[in-house]
Amino acid sequence: MSRPLLAAALLAAALPTAAFAREQPGKIAKRIADEVRKINEAHVQSEVRKRTARKKAKDGWARDLPDMEGTTIESSLHADLSEFALMDVATLVRAKDSRRTRAALVVAGEAALGLDWMLAFDRIEERLYDLDADAAKELGIAVSRERFLLRGVGGIEFDLLNTFADALDAVLDQYEETFGFKEWSKVPGKKLRVRLRLVDSITRGPHFAPQFPFHSEIDFPVVDPKRFTSPTSDGNFLFYGLCHELGHVIAMWGDREHEEDRHAWAHYTGAVILEELAKSKSNEKWRLRVRDARYRSLSKDRKKLEGAGVEPSLTSRSGVLALLIRLHDAVGPRAIGAAINHLDRMDERLRIRGVRYYTFAELRAGLLATLDDAEKKRAATELLP
Repeated sequence: MSRPLLAAALLAAALPTAAFAREQPGKIAKRIADEVRKINEAHVQSEVRKRTARKKAKDGWARDLPDMEGTTIESSLHADLSEFALMDVATLVRAKDSRRTRAALVVAGEAALGLDWMLAFDRIEERLYDLDADAAKELGIAVSRERFLLRGVGGIEFDLLNTFADALDAVLDQYEETFGFKEWSKVPGKKLRVRLRLVDSITRGPHFAPQFPFHSEIDFPVVDPKRFTSPTSDGNFLFYGLCHELGHVIAMWGDREHEEDRHAWAHYTGAVILEELAKSKSNEKWRLRVRDARYRSLSKDRKKLEGAGVEPSLTSRSGVLALLIRLHDAVGPRAIGAAINHLDRMDERLRIRGVRYYTFAELRAGLLATLDDAEKKRAATELLP
């Protein structure tokens, strides 16, 4: 029997042994969480070793290793799960109802999401919903696609989650077409996460949450559990926020004390993607209630900055935005993406909690290393320090 079939059989039909059945639910859940954590830690260490090999390679061979080409390998990590982990899940979802069982299901569900282990998560969430619908809402529902894992908590419905997934797929496709960025997680091979939270009102918009050790995640508040609308009735540009925050996922600038881009980079990338997506004549469902590009775009920013006479500089947010737009016009967004990808391969820039931080001097070096056109190289040299 293949491993996927074995996993399904264990989760769907396996009967807990007497030894497993006597264990406390909390102990079983902890064992599941510990195993997932160890697999994720091993994956991180494996990626660190690869980066170290690149840095130590004196003849350049390791630096020429192929890119991941945007694919994900997270599902392959499921092969590292032991059969005991599968049995633990099967046992836990059959445990008698109690306060401890409900708490254990939450712990195990969180762990399953940490490895994009949807086979286990779906069974755990279903069991928790039968026992405690309110607790199940807080654990949430999830949709997994090739490049990302969406989680909806607080009462989000699948209609919204699937519509949002379609929108995110379109945004990532546009980022690929426009910039060609390769890495969408601070840990290569791990899927991007987006957590949609149902809230009464949005007091803080979507934001990149860098604290998670094994993946990159965006926190995304919404007020409607069923439909994705942007801008909202109270003026929150949620779709722009998604495009914007993905810019932060790709690149942070400066260091802990100095935000070198003055928060202009993510606005630049977000405005570019909004403008490009608005050119499409597609009638996809997610587009029906999205109108952000009427108010924000690269063309609007370019016109505003030119009208105000803002010159490219690193001394103000408007100056950095003017610099990025001038660079965009001079070398093209694909060249900017190629420079970032080059820096990622070299991996010689700052990392804070795994998050990649760049400087404009490094971006200049990346452009000079990847551009072939002499005029574009001259423009990069003149614009960047």
